[in-house]
Amino acid sequence: MSFDVKHITYRYTPKGKTVLDDVTFTIGEGQITAVVGPSGSGKTTLVNVLSGVIPALEQNGVLEGELDFGSDALVSVVSQTPEDQLFGYGVEDAIAFGVENMGISSEEISDRIEYVLDLLNLQYLRKRSVAALSGGQRQAVCIASVLAMKPDILIMDEPVSSLDPNGKNMVRGILNQLKADGTTVLIVDNNLDWSAGIVDKVMGLDNGKIVFDGLRDDFFRDFPLQETLGVTIPQEVEIYRALSSLTDDIGMFYNMRGAERELDKIFEKRTEELTDNSETSDDPYITVHQLNKFFEDGYHALKDINAAFPKGKVVAIMGQNGSGKTTLVKHLNGIYKPTTGDVRFMGESILKKTVAQISRNIILVFQHPEHMLFEQTVRAEISFCAKMHGLEFSPEKVDEVLKKYDLYDDAETFPVNLSMGKKHLLTILSVLFSSSDVIILDEPTLGMDLLIKNQLEDIIRGLRDAGKTVIIISHEIPLVFRNADEAIILNKSEKIYYGTIKDLALRDDIFEFINISLPPVVQLSKRYNFDKVCFNVEEFKEEAQKLLGKRGEEE
Repeated sequence: MSFDVKHITYRYTPKGKTVLDDVTFTIGEGQITAVVGPSGSGKTTLVNVLSGVIPALEQNGVLEGELDFGSDALVSVVSQTPEDQLFGYGVEDAIAFGVENMGISSEEISDRIEYVLDLLNLQYLRKRSVAALSGGQRQAVCIASVLAMKPDILIMDEPVSSLDPNGKNMVRGILNQLKADGTTVLIVDNNLDWSAGIVDKVMGLDNGKIVFDGLRDDFFRDFPLQETLGVTIPQEVEIYRALSSLTDDIGMFYNMRGAERELDKIFEKRTEELTDNSETSDDPYITVHQLNKFFEDGYHALKDINAAFPKGKVVAIMGQNGSGKTTLVKHLNGIYKPTTGDVRFMGESILKKTVAQISRNIILVFQHPEHMLFEQTVRAEISFCAKMHGLEFSPEKVDEVLKKYDLYDDAETFPVNLSMGKKHLLTILSVLFSSSDVIILDEPTLGMDLLIKNQLEDIIRGLRDAGKTVIIISHEIPLVFRNADEAIILNKSEKIYYGTIKDLALRDDIFEFINISLPPVVQLSKRYNFDKVCFNVEEFKEEAQKLLGKRGEEE
């Protein structure tokens, strides 16, 4: 059967703005559809309508239209914020919660828990406390709790935003299996990078209206629409877009296998190894010395970590979920105290200082912005850090920042009511008014469309140019290579790499060991022996143009 959405219109108040405007579409059974659109386009509202949260829990709004899903179809949602959806102390309790409310037998409940623990390779977490899990592990448990309910329609709202590459591969495999079993899936996510290979169709929302409803490949060919909707596409598609303007000899591709197939036609494969002798910077703001951390359940979260974070540099911390990334940065701003070892700012230990004292020099922006929103309006929130640090600021400067980053029209809005991407941007912008020399961004792209991600990169560059140290935890490896100067890689609580990004680009062994892929521009520029390793599409296009020019001269 198909699932039909007919003429859905919604306003949160009778006289309020129309958030969804005559939304009509059909989803085929067993089909995977990606729902995309810029922040504030109505995606989350649509999820709430499809799942029944509207009007069941949001009763002040005005809903028109009809959903035809059949009388007994079970619709389940994986939230973009797993903390909102995990109930119970332990992992098993969290997975069982939804199933227990379905009124099925205890034997069936046990069978379903075992099924999803095996399906998602989570047996090793079953006895852990939810509170002790990493963000990515919580997201995996959240997915498990929903899959245990065996829904007919599965809606996933940014399901992999906190997952490492292994986790994304796992979710892709599971969705393919669910698709084969006839489960209908909606992925609400402006990042099509991870899901390009499994999506059947794309539906684009803009200002509450459907502006695209068609096949994936047709969407990938519509470059202006991708930019309008702020969609992050696979870097391979960006490469295709860049090269298609230089030559007619390549066909469409959206993954590495396709890229290699097409580019082998026009470039020769690498015949010699590239070398790099770059070194890391000195003059650090923060140094970490023999850091060890044991949690109460005995888990050894950090093992003898030594690291330095230089002035005026962007340092990326990478690794799979549970490797210790967030645990490490929580030591840098004093949230955690080490079991043994020391953390020093400009040579002075911070272990006896409070988080408030440390925040004057080192500030951590959490991956879930709701934990950092305190004021009643966006305008007040953006200057929160300045007020806490006793710093002067001008209303004119606040308005200047609000206008530059497209938040001026939201200046009097209650911050929690912003879209997830704008909330995250707001918490990062407030740092601009702080006194901190070190800014730590933990998974900063959560909820961001491409337009806001570009603004984020502008902020990072501005902080670096101002002499600040920026530390980024991110699973978006292309973003890391575009912006970072240096990197620290953690694996199973241990540091296995510290050095420059340029040197890291040549370390295939490191990426094979941690099972993370280098960005396509890095892999392909090495494969075809470009004059230099490329870190972004612009550099790749320039180097490709040189080679194509040489080939034309030879012919």
